[in-house]
Amino acid sequence: MKTLLLYYSRNQRVRELCDASAKDNQIDVVELRDRFDRSKMWHATIGTYKAISGTGSKLEEYELNLEDYDSIIVASPVLGFNPAPAINEFLHRTNFSGREVSGLLIHPGKKTGAAGDALRKRIKLAGGVCNGVVCVPVEELERTKCDVCSLTKLKIQRVL
Repeated sequence: MKTLLLYYSRNQRVRELCDASAKDNQIDVVELRDRFDRSKMWHATIGTYKAISGTGSKLEEYELNLEDYDSIIVASPVLGFNPAPAINEFLHRTNFSGREVSGLLIHPGKKTGAAGDALRKRIKLAGGVCNGVVCVPVEELERTKCDVCSLTKLKIQRVL
């Protein structure tokens, strides 16, 4: 059983934690990147507007064959109580073809509002079977001893 952790983050520490989740032939980690450099002001204004409206942002090209994975984890920061525009763009382009998909929303410790519902809905619209969406503060990711994939799977099992 092979797992894909697909994430978008502007936070270097979160990026390191996600990349550390890669395991020999069990977990592949792919980072979605904006095609253009975005400033903090862009994320606070236009990025938040795009997140709220459910629209995407242009991404760098990536190679990904979803046929290789049994389960997928989509990780996103929360912008305006919604998943990031890069995640929206990925979900608009993707057909999960009935694969199991879990969501991970990473936030700075504040409320996430309806971000979980929005991500769950967008995963289903992309053809995925949503196992669940968990919200985790950045601080919890940093202090937890297990990797991002294990933490997400553990939290989703607790919810179910």
